[in-house]
Amino acid sequence: MKTISEVTRRAIVDALVAGPHHWAGRLNEVDFLSRLYDLNALPSDDRRYQTAAGDIRQHRVNNLDGDPDWVFYDHRFELLRGSDAAFVQFLAETVHPTVRPQSEHAWQLVEAYNCELRRDGWELVHTGEISGRPVFSARRADAQPEVFEEPTGWTKVDRQVDEIRLRLRESQTEEQFQSVGHMCRETMISLAQAVYDRNRHPPLDGTEPSATDAKRMLDAFIAVELAGPANADARRHARAAFDLANGLQHDRTAEFRDAALCSEATVSVVRLAAIVSGRRERTELGD
Repeated sequence: MKTISEVTRRAIVDALVAGPHHWAGRLNEVDFLSRLYDLNALPSDDRRYQTAAGDIRQHRVNNLDGDPDWVFYDHRFELLRGSDAAFVQFLAETVHPTVRPQSEHAWQLVEAYNCELRRDGWELVHTGEISGRPVFSARRADAQPEVFEEPTGWTKVDRQVDEIRLRLRESQTEEQFQSVGHMCRETMISLAQAVYDRNRHPPLDGTEPSATDAKRMLDAFIAVELAGPANADARRHARAAFDLANGLQHDRTAEFRDAALCSEATVSVVRLAAIVSGRRERTELGD
């Protein structure tokens, strides 16, 4: 059921259009909308063009025809009367670091959005960082915080997880998908270095791990911190996630699916390690 009223949506649109910050940020409008929609799959409203991509580029990049708030009233996007998810996802994208690198401007917009969104039980919240700049996600204002979206506190690991998400979102070519796998590998190494304690986690095969031997370090960590029959399933899950991520890191014919699986498996290992290490407490869940 739609919960964000058209009144709230129009108030946000009016404030955004009247303010100093364009909704597409430093991107042109085609590039911005392509981050959210497949413009080549949407119809054109100009018979000279076959798709929305050509239509919008002609009228909003080559020529600045029409009102600056046209996108909110365009039938192809249904931002004023469509789903809550589509509307808040659009808002979150307007303050993404790729779109709006000036953090102070992003925070200003988020504050303005939330002033209206909270009337209908929604808000944008700070859920991470990319290159030191804030990333925001939407949630119900009365919802309990998502433990898995909170930073772990391992600064390098958190930074690399954010970078994985950014690369996955922006990758288009085989080489770019491979770079997602490389970042997953670097994240595993950073995670292993953060959790491994030689005095507490002796290597299982007796071979001392090198500083980049994530597998030996994480295997030893899992064996100790999830010891005993009761944790057998958790150990299997952790090792399976690690093996999946490790295998996909080296795929030289990578496609989106491969990069997405590798990313999900890597983040799963990070989340599990954070829980086991005590960096995910029940207080974070609102209890």
